[in-house]
Amino acid sequence: MARMAGVSAKTVSRVVNDDPAVHSETRDAILAVIRQLDYVPDHAARMMRAGTSSVVGLMTDVVATTPYSVDIVRGAQDALRRDGRTLLIANTEGDRVLEREYWRMFRAHKVSGVIYATMYHRPLDLGEPEFARTIVLANCFSPKGDCPAIVPDDELGGYAQAAHLLRLGHRRIGIVSLNPVLRASVLRGAGFRTAFAEFDVPFEPDLERPGFTGPIGEEMIVAYEAALDLLRRPNRPTAIICGNDKIAMQVYGAAASLGLSIPQDLSVMGFDDMTVIAETLRPALTTVGLPYFEIGRRSVEIMAGLPAAPQAERHQPILVPCPLVERDSCRAIA
Repeated sequence: MARMAGVSAKTVSRVVNDDPAVHSETRDAILAVIRQLDYVPDHAARMMRAGTSSVVGLMTDVVATTPYSVDIVRGAQDALRRDGRTLLIANTEGDRVLEREYWRMFRAHKVSGVIYATMYHRPLDLGEPEFARTIVLANCFSPKGDCPAIVPDDELGGYAQAAHLLRLGHRRIGIVSLNPVLRASVLRGAGFRTAFAEFDVPFEPDLERPGFTGPIGEEMIVAYEAALDLLRRPNRPTAIICGNDKIAMQVYGAAASLGLSIPQDLSVMGFDDMTVIAETLRPALTTVGLPYFEIGRRSVEIMAGLPAAPQAERHQPILVPCPLVERDSCRAIA
């Protein structure tokens, strides 16, 4: 390339690296040769020389293949794109051996930092990844507080569900929850109870049913049966809070099988804002959104504001609000 342009290899390198000191005519000649040869700069070699890169790693358990949590990836990519940086994604499927290989890959590529994202809100023990740069946890947190973490505010989300129905006048509210072993289920339950207390409405444990059974990853959905149990009561609830939009879809089915109309006979409140469900159901589902895109975006921002090397300090998880998304499945009652 240097010979074709009639310059030294060093001058070509300066043009490739956008050195403004190169004379404009010389630059134009070199760029013409670059276009002719369809040359692509070796960014990997450049990163090796610099000892770091414009690449951020994203380690996931199954986020990258989970439709409604892939927004974490999209949010991170959106924030990085604005700075001209890229994302290197490694999906472990929960395999610890594979995870160790990916940590080695990140070190080899000298990524500037790593976002570790999980499919659902949970504690995470990374052990000793032997990674000397910043790690930010997304949708998960370290019980030891040794990594910055950003998670959805599930408790406030649960509060938003119950408070919305209570403001509409509902006082007998059923709950078909997520698997009770999930942290999100526990936090949202605390949010329900706070809302009930604020409105001076007694919480009735007998009106709560799990919508899933079995261990995480092998659970079965039983929301249809749970909803039938609640709706067949003589004094049935006037509204049902659902652990997610998938549960809400089953509640719709149970209500229809009993000849009940939504929202005239029953108000239904979802969680997640899975638009493929929430906007397809008729009537469209009122729900609370999981802020995955915002979690991904802010994970990048948090990383950018931290030192390159981890610091010995305790981090409290940053909570991202879960927004109320009003549609047509809830109505006011007298």
